[in-house]
Amino acid sequence: MSVPFMWVDGNLTLVLNNKSYQVLPDHINYKMILEALPTATADELLEIVDVQKAVATFSDGLVEIKNGQVLYEGEIVHGSISKRILEFMSKGLPFQPLVNFLNNLMENPSMQSQKELYDFLEHEHLPITEDGCFLAYKAVRSDYKDKYRGVFDNSVGNICKMTRAKVDDDRGRGCSNGLHAGALNYVASYGSVECGDRIVIVKINPKDVVSVPSDCNCEKLRTCEYLVVGEYQGELLKPLYSAMFSEDEYADYDDEEDYDIRDDYWDQFDDDEDDYEDEDDYDSVY
Repeated sequence: MSVPFMWVDGNLTLVLNNKSYQVLPDHINYKMILEALPTATADELLEIVDVQKAVATFSDGLVEIKNGQVLYEGEIVHGSISKRILEFMSKGLPFQPLVNFLNNLMENPSMQSQKELYDFLEHEHLPITEDGCFLAYKAVRSDYKDKYRGVFDNSVGNICKMTRAKVDDDRGRGCSNGLHAGALNYVASYGSVECGDRIVIVKINPKDVVSVPSDCNCEKLRTCEYLVVGEYQGELLKPLYSAMFSEDEYADYDDEEDYDIRDDYWDQFDDDEDDYEDEDDYDSVY
């Protein structure tokens, strides 16, 4: 049975579960609603029509969408995560992982760390995982130990962690205590194929990020914990990966599939690249 509706000059009025909803052309899911209208049930349409309700329900009321802005506990969320949530919603992509990411980020005990992580994500569009973490790159020795001290085993499946209080939270110090990971440009600046170095993919929870050093053009971070989930087989191109990242996902990607982000979307996050600064003291870098 079709859902009662009226469509006049681009303005759509729906009756869903005995309640009237007006959908204007500027609705974030306007195109998706029109495409779903012929076959979708009232409940299915309600999930994409009442965006604010769907987000609030999923996040237990912590996250809201109002007037085209993302709010967390009533306060506006700035930075790339807000833009990503709205962009995913407008493209009909699963936005729940991004809400998970925001929830994880807000568990970070440092307000400064929360803000610095925005810088990192804006600079390099590293992908999100379904459980609200993100993936980054790390160069390691041929035996998977960290390059500079050989203390941590970065074999796939291992968790590397250290006491958070021992990780340097001063972003002004580029090379200091902490577990380091970053974008491909950063990895290329210190990894060496000639020396047999490897690149691994690590999964990081936003709550564990301690600092995003301002050197290396904000392409690296210091964290107190990460999980090694795979070996590098090429750049991570999808905006979203499964919570249990598998190297098989490299083969699954087709740039014509559902992840239809416009070509210039990521350009808004790019900065001019600066020359890398020399890092002389590697005693405490992992």
